[in-house]
Amino acid sequence: MSVNSDKILDTLNSAIMCLDACGTVVYVNFPGEILFDCSAVALIGKPFEDLLSSVEPNNIIEKIRCFDQSKQTLTEREAQLRLSDGRSKLVDYSIYALDNDSNTAVILVEIRPLERQLEITQDALNNLQKQVSQQFARGIAHEIKNPLGGIRGAAQLLDRELSDPALKEYTEVIIGEVDRLQVLIDNMLGPASHLEKNPVNILEILEHIRKLLETAEPHSFEFRRDYDPSIPEFNADRNLLIQAFLNLALNAVQALVDNGLIIFKTRIERNITINKIMHPLVMLIDIIDNGKGIPENINNTLFLPMVTDKAEGSGLGLPIAQQIISRHGGIIKVESCSEGTIFRTMLPLELA
Repeated sequence: MSVNSDKILDTLNSAIMCLDACGTVVYVNFPGEILFDCSAVALIGKPFEDLLSSVEPNNIIEKIRCFDQSKQTLTEREAQLRLSDGRSKLVDYSIYALDNDSNTAVILVEIRPLERQLEITQDALNNLQKQVSQQFARGIAHEIKNPLGGIRGAAQLLDRELSDPALKEYTEVIIGEVDRLQVLIDNMLGPASHLEKNPVNILEILEHIRKLLETAEPHSFEFRRDYDPSIPEFNADRNLLIQAFLNLALNAVQALVDNGLIIFKTRIERNITINKIMHPLVMLIDIIDNGKGIPENINNTLFLPMVTDKAEGSGLGLPIAQQIISRHGGIIKVESCSEGTIFRTMLPLELA
């Protein structure tokens, strides 16, 4: 294959592998390296059969052995591909006959992982649910905001007319509670300002948040950093990102039991789809805790407003974080079990 052909095949979502008459790999594209978690140098020259599990049978092996090249193509939908390292992948795959006079590559195997496609579909449904819920919450907040102003004004007028200090305590309670509700409603409405995008460094933002947490709660938990120092600066609203990641980090701190552990981790991934858009470079920012995990009854509604398992929580921190990240073209996902939680933020790398 020419260099240009290689580059084209590397941009596909499908893993492409060419096999010779003995079933040995003679070519693999970049998605194929990702699928098998192995470099092309290591894969080429290996029997394709060795890349799959020898314990659990793989339908694809038998299909390749019995493939009639005169039929030109064979396709299997939603097959389980069991890899030699024990991983199992749900895939569609196709087998094509290659017309090759040199008898080097005679079969092309195209493998299309379905997990990511299912994730994209689920993300779209989740985003729609969040948008409807957020619009509903914002509508309620707007309806409540005006009467609250009236209640506060009436309480202030009443306070001026009262001479009994004991009675003034009641008006002060009213005014204080109205102010508290105003803050809550402002948080429900979320950040309304436009994005002030400037070159920012994600490690500087995370270090700023780390210092804030360690200052507020010194020696109450262990902090670990697992940073990729090669991540370049990118264009984003620094203040809003600080708010988003601080909300996620505070949620992690609140989940800890005794002297827990929090890890900040950053990585770069290639060719990741977020909200139906394929991005060539994406940052992964993980905030990991070893706390008690998220209760199953709220796991699927965690990013909806007013959903929380904390007695003192407002249930607005995570929805606001998701909204900020969404405005930057990204998404937040969560993986949780009884041994801890991972909040994974995926942000397109919009280079500065």
